[in-house]
Amino acid sequence: MKKKLVIALVIFTAVAAGIFYFLTTGNVGKRYNTAQVEKGEVGRFIQDTGRVSSMNIRKYYGDSVKKVESLNVKLGEHVKNGQLLIKYEDDLDFEVRKVEKQIEALEATYSSATSGIDIENINSAKIEISRIKGNIELATKNKDRIQELYNNGAVSLVELEQVQNNIVQLDSSLAVAQNNYNQLIKGVSESTRKKYEAEIDVLLLTLESIERRRENFQVFSDIDGIATEFNTFVGDIPLAGSMIIEIQDPNAKVVLVDFMVEDALLVKPHMRALLVEQSMGVNIDNLKINRIFPKAFITMSELGVEENRQTVEIGIYNNEEELPFGLELNTRVIIDEAEESLLIPKDAVYAKNGSKYVEVIENGEPVERRIETGIEDGSHIVVKQGLTEGEEVILRYMED
Repeated sequence: MKKKLVIALVIFTAVAAGIFYFLTTGNVGKRYNTAQVEKGEVGRFIQDTGRVSSMNIRKYYGDSVKKVESLNVKLGEHVKNGQLLIKYEDDLDFEVRKVEKQIEALEATYSSATSGIDIENINSAKIEISRIKGNIELATKNKDRIQELYNNGAVSLVELEQVQNNIVQLDSSLAVAQNNYNQLIKGVSESTRKKYEAEIDVLLLTLESIERRRENFQVFSDIDGIATEFNTFVGDIPLAGSMIIEIQDPNAKVVLVDFMVEDALLVKPHMRALLVEQSMGVNIDNLKINRIFPKAFITMSELGVEENRQTVEIGIYNNEEELPFGLELNTRVIIDEAEESLLIPKDAVYAKNGSKYVEVIENGEPVERRIETGIEDGSHIVVKQGLTEGEEVILRYMED
C-alpha cells in the first residue's frame, strides 16, 4: 500500500498576499531582511492512506478434508444471518436411513408384543417430542444471544420478544406432543413401556447426534452482510487455513489508517477526521475517530525501512453507500482545529537561555524581544505572545 505521511502547519485561509519579505534601511545605513507579522487561521493534522473496511467482518476457512458439494452465495451478494453459505459432501443421509430402519424394526418387534397398540403412531409421537426438545434447545441459545445483543443496544426489543414468543410456542407444542404420546401409550404395561422407551431413546439420540454432526458439513453466515471475498468452487477441497468466504457488514463501515506510532499517539477518540481524494471526487469532513487499536506492529516501507505503525479506526456510517470495501483514500485527522493566529517565518526565531527571541524593527533599529511560540512546520511558526500584527521581524542581518 502506498503510504503518505504529513504533519503540517496548515494555512486554512490566505494571509493577505502571504508573508511579505522586504529590505528595511536603518539609521546607520544598515539593511535588514525582514518579514511582516501576519494573521492567518492555522491548524495541525496528520495524514496517511486509509482503507474502507467494516467493524463487523466474518471469515470462513477450509480444513483440507471436506469437499464442497454446493454453494449458496455469490461474490457481492447480500446474505442474512443464519443463511447457508456452503454445504460439504457427507454420508450422513445413509446413517440416518440406517437408524430409520432400526426404528422400523423396533416397531415390528413391539407390534407383536403389544397387540392392539399403534406402535407406529407411538414412534412418531416420540420422535416429535425429541424434535421439539431439540428446537427448544436451539431457540434458547438463540434467545440468550439476542438478549446479549439487546443489552448492548444492537437489536430492538421487538426482535427479543419474537424469540421469546418462539420459545413459548415451542413449550406449548411440546406439552401437546407429550400429552398425545401419553394417550397413545395407555394400555402398554409399565415394563414393556420402559423397555420400549429406553430402546427408542437410544435411536433418537443417535439421530440427534447425526444432525449435530451435519452442522460440521455446513457453513452458515452469522451476520447480515455482503460477500466481499469468494475463493472456492463446487468440487473444491479448500486447504486448511485458507480463507474461502469473507462477509462484511455494510452498516458498520469504517476507514482504517495505519499511522506511524509517534503520530497515532496524538490521536484521541472523537477527534474530527476527513476523507479527501480529489481524483475520485471524495470530500467527507464530518467523520469522527472511533478508536485507536491498542497494539502497534512493524511493517516495511516502500524503501525497505522498518516502520512502527498503529491502526486508527474512523467511523463512516452515514456515507456507506458511497465507498466500496477495500477502497484506499487520503485520510486526515485534525489534531488542532483551525484558529486565528500570528505567523512569522521560522528563520526569524532564535533560542537563548531556554527562551525564544526575535529582533523587531523599532524606529529603524533592531530590538530584541522574547516571544512565546506555538505549532510550526518546516518554514513558519505561530506566535502566541510578544508580537502584534504588522510588526517587522529580522530574518537575517548584513552590513551595507
